Amino acid sequence: MEDEKIFKKYSYLFCLLFSVILFFFGQTSFSKSIKYPFSYIFNPIYLSATQAGHSVKSWAEALLDASSYIQEYNTMREEIVRLKIENSERLLDYEEYNSLKEHISNADKKGEYTEAKILHLTNQNEIILNRGADSGVKKGDAVVIGRVFVGLVIDVNPKTSLVRLPLHTSSSYEVVVIPSTVNLNEKLHLDSFVVSKGVVLGKGEEIKIENLGINSSVNSGDIVLLKDEKVEDILILGSLVGITSNPASTQKNGVVEPIFDYSNILTVFIKTK
Repeated sequence: MEDEKIFKKYSYLFCLLFSVILFFFGQTSFSKSIKYPFSYIFNPIYLSATQAGHSVKSWAEALLDASSYIQEYNTMREEIVRLKIENSERLLDYEEYNSLKEHISNADKKGEYTEAKILHLTNQNEIILNRGADSGVKKGDAVVIGRVFVGLVIDVNPKTSLVRLPLHTSSSYEVVVIPSTVNLNEKLHLDSFVVSKGVVLGKGEEIKIENLGINSSVNSGDIVLLKDEKVEDILILGSLVGITSNPASTQKNGVVEPIFDYSNILTVFIKTK
């Protein structure tokens, strides 16, 4: 063990001495005799070291390029986020303008309305609004856009309220069907235009209409109006599509296509009085 330490201690001195001797020997005329043997031995080492150096350089350049690409990518992401925010703000302003315009032009002028924003649409076909008891909202209030029915308030908190959409599986309303040719903007006695009564049921993915008269002259595209004691006013639910009838049955059935896609609505109005 002691001999090994002594060998290591003097091995560095020996290598240094050998290098100095080799250097001075290379300056003499006798260096040619050992030049080629040494070249033969150390040339592969030189090539390997050169190739390794090039590889390290390439990796360093690749890392530098990658860092610049990452920086550019992060800059682009920030720009995309900024553009999305600006675009969403424009869309919100435009949607709010359209909702307000639609509501003002078609709303019942006798009622009082509270404007509300939809915070969330649940998987159970319910929407959460940013208005609650502090804004005068009560359980059972109708939520509309103009004269179009959106849903009923079923739960109220001080700052928010929960609204059940017609698609909800617990939704059930009495309705009447009138021809699509009837102009609802005119002051008409709607009862004289009713071609059938029925009941609508929420089925999650669609709104079913049942109990239509088997001999009624209902057609696809006819207007379905809510006429239910749960809703004080006569409001538009949607249009009638997919009418089916069974010869053995005494009624027709169909599907009601809502006026609005509930997932795209952002602003609604709660009829508080």
